Amino acid sequence: MMRTNQTRRAGRGPILLAALALAGCSSNSSDSGGGGGTFNASTYVGTWTGTWTNTTFSTTGAITMTVSQSGSTFSVAFDMDGNVFGGSNPALENFTATITSSKADLVSITSTVYGTVTGMLASDGTLTLNGTAIPGSVDTFTLTGNWGASQISANVTITFDGGGTANGTAALTKS
Repeated sequence: MMRTNQTRRAGRGPILLAALALAGCSSNSSDSGGGGGTFNASTYVGTWTGTWTNTTFSTTGAITMTVSQSGSTFSVAFDMDGNVFGGSNPALENFTATITSSKADLVSITSTVYGTVTGMLASDGTLTLNGTAIPGSVDTFTLTGNWGASQISANVTITFDGGGTANGTAALTKS
């Protein structure tokens, strides 16, 4: 029974990775749009699609994310599909991040699905996201990744309430 609950909850990590990507930009590769310690937020506006994989429990699904900008705010509509919660797909979630000249911050957003989420996308494209107080059997998650002008990649580690971890990955491409 515990494995079933862990399997059901383990898909959340890759979702959150995409959610953090919502904040982002990059400036350290030929695929970047940020350059020189500041980032060009408009580079990341658009529709992103890809897949997530729970490498621990061998499950996978689609991710769709739409990023828009209004002034110093990114708005992200994020939808992760598949057997994420042991059967039905979670509903689309909307997130916001505050943009500065050097980063985008996702500061203490509370979600009924993902718990309390904080994160940052640095001007060099480094993405970090952390979740706590997650409903169900997941204790915390940590996401790390990179976001370029046309691709996002991330790794997620999920820690369960009862101990143990699961790992996942996600990859998205700008449409």
